[in-house]
Amino acid sequence: MMRHARARHALRADDMRRHPRMWIEVAVYNGPSSANSTAHQIRTGARLAPYQPAGSFETRTTPLPDGGTALYARYLGDPA
Repeated sequence: MMRHARARHALRADDMRRHPRMWIEVAVYNGPSSANSTAHQIRTGARLAPYQPAGSFETRTTPLPDGGTALYARYLGDPA
């Protein structure tokens, strides 16, 4: 099993607010299930306060050659 650094959600959300509509890597996860679950939490603002209010962020996931899954997100509002 590969290991990846933990996501620093508050920092990533701040970066996204400073650079709206720019895709920024949130983290790399061991598999698609974890990445998709976190992507849902970002889009809905559920359990991840830095991404509130709900609907302020868009997400996408990308499978990686090593079997991991990268999660990207972007802020849809005006610059912070």
